[in-house]
Amino acid sequence: MKLKVASTVGQNTTLSVRDDVFGAPFNPTLVAQTVRVYLANQRQGTSKTKTRSEINRSKKKWFKQKGTGNARHGARTPSIFVGGGVSHGPTGHENWSLKVSSTMKKVALASVLSAQAEKTVVMEDINQLDGKTASAYKLFENLLPNAQHILVVLSKHEPMVARSLRNLPYVYVTDASRLNTYEVAYSDAIVLTKESVKMLEDRLGREEKKAKEKEVEKKVEKAEVKMKKPVAATTVKKVPAKKIETKKPAAKVAKTAAKPKTKTKAK
Repeated sequence: MKLKVASTVGQNTTLSVRDDVFGAPFNPTLVAQTVRVYLANQRQGTSKTKTRSEINRSKKKWFKQKGTGNARHGARTPSIFVGGGVSHGPTGHENWSLKVSSTMKKVALASVLSAQAEKTVVMEDINQLDGKTASAYKLFENLLPNAQHILVVLSKHEPMVARSLRNLPYVYVTDASRLNTYEVAYSDAIVLTKESVKMLEDRLGREEKKAKEKEVEKKVEKAEVKMKKPVAATTVKKVPAKKIETKKPAAKVAKTAAKPKTKTKAK
């Protein structure tokens, strides 16, 4: 997959990018689900209406029970009267937050980036902005004249670039680390830098992660095999025990030597 590289000089070049990030198949169901979750999480849930018990209005019966032809009413606070309470309205404690897994977010972002690949431009001149709105306006007028909503994705926060673009109402600046599916899907043109392209490839790439996981699995298997191998038995040479000669005490030896030998008489 290749992306266009725009330059003020006018050289038409391309940048080769990874297919699993900028050439992935489009998944409309997952993209719609991710956008719905993102928009739902933007809601604060602070809207509130007053019920008939919270209305500061007279509770006096405002016409007699019978004889008027009207229905029976005991106050002007019900929801059927102008200025009354609201029935079944928001209470200010609603939780609109939804969740989606991180893997689904990455797949949806790669899908919508691939769908917007034709509208994506790699621009290195954007880092050379001097902080003036006029220079940024000229840059986009020359390179993207028909775009109504431009998304600029930087690798990190650049104060001078942000200062140049903050007064342009049709330009939105974000970082590659916090780019989401809704921002990409809503844009007419996407401006990237080489650093931001690399960050997106590292963030959304699936092939490298699989390779790393396989390497880790192989290392674990090798460690397990080493643990299972029997330990070689060490041969121990048996040393013959030395005979210890016990010596009799000197006094006993002298006594035995002094004793005469007795002869037995034959009967």
